[in-house]
Amino acid sequence: MRHSSYLEINLNLLSENLGKIRALSGKATVLPMVKADAYGNGLIPVTQHLVKEEGIKKIGVASLGEALKLVKECPSLDVEYLVFSDTEISDPRHRSAYVDFNITPVIHQPEDLNHMLNDERMKDVPLVVKVNTGMNRLGFALAELEGNLPRLKARGIQHLMTHFAYSYVPQKAGDKTTRQLEEFAKARKLLADGGVSVAETSTANSGAIEQKIGVDETYVRPGLMMYGPYSVEPRVWDGHQISKFVTKVIKTFPVKKGTPVGYGVNVAGEDGFVAVLPVGYGDGIPTFASGVKLTVNGFPCTIFARVHMDMTFLIFSPDVAGKMKTGDVVEIWNHDNRVITDIATQMKMIPYALMCGITGRIPRIYKIK
Repeated sequence: MRHSSYLEINLNLLSENLGKIRALSGKATVLPMVKADAYGNGLIPVTQHLVKEEGIKKIGVASLGEALKLVKECPSLDVEYLVFSDTEISDPRHRSAYVDFNITPVIHQPEDLNHMLNDERMKDVPLVVKVNTGMNRLGFALAELEGNLPRLKARGIQHLMTHFAYSYVPQKAGDKTTRQLEEFAKARKLLADGGVSVAETSTANSGAIEQKIGVDETYVRPGLMMYGPYSVEPRVWDGHQISKFVTKVIKTFPVKKGTPVGYGVNVAGEDGFVAVLPVGYGDGIPTFASGVKLTVNGFPCTIFARVHMDMTFLIFSPDVAGKMKTGDVVEIWNHDNRVITDIATQMKMIPYALMCGITGRIPRIYKIK
């Protein structure tokens, strides 16, 4: 665990982001995604805030294990957890969780529908069905829906959904997102013609919400945008990055051109000034971050040489000497969502991979009102 290095997570900014999402979403209700430890921000504190302070009634997770952790640690929360992928529904030992707790599986293939409909214990569990409209990951094909119409009619679908593969790109006529919307409309018509009742629907993930696509359904399902970063370029989402990554300088020294620094053969290409940070790949800064350009305390710099397990080097121009010293606080990213996006882009990765990669050695400190 670190002391002077931490993620400060501002839950007030989470509320602000949620307000902006609600404004974009019209009459649709927000169903937030808190999978992957709430995108690295803390599964329990984020979920508690969303339910207690924001009145959220449905929460999305990726695995049954995540839902059970929430049930165990937050037993008094009045909320339904939807498990979107790793449902464990094929295992009778785990299936009982859907009966005993307010957890609902998202059914995405005929085999799982069989498990649900053939288990008498699950007769009162809401049926949530995902349709594959072209992402070709999880979901029923239209032919599979058609083959199960009699059983779906007898049970009724509580929530019908799909997932967009291309919503981070501005929508154009005839593109993949448009085709997926058309396929979802076909699925709804197929079910309606077959006499299957559908109470709720959702399609919109973060990129779609940014573009107001799918906001006419019952729910929208924000993930990344709720925590700050944007999906669509050019940037239209002006939400706050709810976390800022804070550390400190543990040493500074000048270097001359040709001076080696750290492991391997990494030499300064020109005279400079180095600041050593006490965080490295053991804390979630990838080894391939070397070369990334940052602005730290108002000074431009570059992550220099090899990222160590416990240390990272920043190299500045020589004139920064005397303006930065041991003990100075450093923010690797702040609440401006453009900063973390720029860092991730330089690393050829996506912001949520960077956020999720911050390890447990970095404490999460929560700020609220």
